[in-house]
Amino acid sequence: MEWIILFAMMWILFFTLIDWKAFKVNVWGGLFTVGMQTFVDSQLILHKLYVIHNPMIDILGTSLFFVAGPVFVIGVLFAQFHPVKRWAVAGHLIVITTMFSSMEYLLTKRNALEYINWHQIDSVGVNVAAMGLLSWFCMTILGKRMG
Repeated sequence: MEWIILFAMMWILFFTLIDWKAFKVNVWGGLFTVGMQTFVDSQLILHKLYVIHNPMIDILGTSLFFVAGPVFVIGVLFAQFHPVKRWAVAGHLIVITTMFSSMEYLLTKRNALEYINWHQIDSVGVNVAAMGLLSWFCMTILGKRMG
């Protein structure tokens, strides 16, 4: 049930914040994030570092509702709101990483996600790297240059 609630909440956020004029560019941020998350999570799950409980619809060990909800939405909105000021990029990364890591923490508390040979700090490290790579993608591929 957590996966469906999270999916619904993220799509409400999406429709509240989306800039439809820029969607055709920013959608690539969402698709890039989906690819990155699916690859990383499937490998970590395969190596039994953590497990997803009751994914509803399983996609390589993770929940389709997670991939199509928070992951896609965060990728699109991350690209849409990617700052152009150099100092703001670091803040953007910190805020989004903190929010995503907090969501993961809550999922562990609800037992929808269980760490086996993994810790929250490991997830924070992976999340920082993922958001950094997403920021690079936004600047280099999507052309959201820093000023």
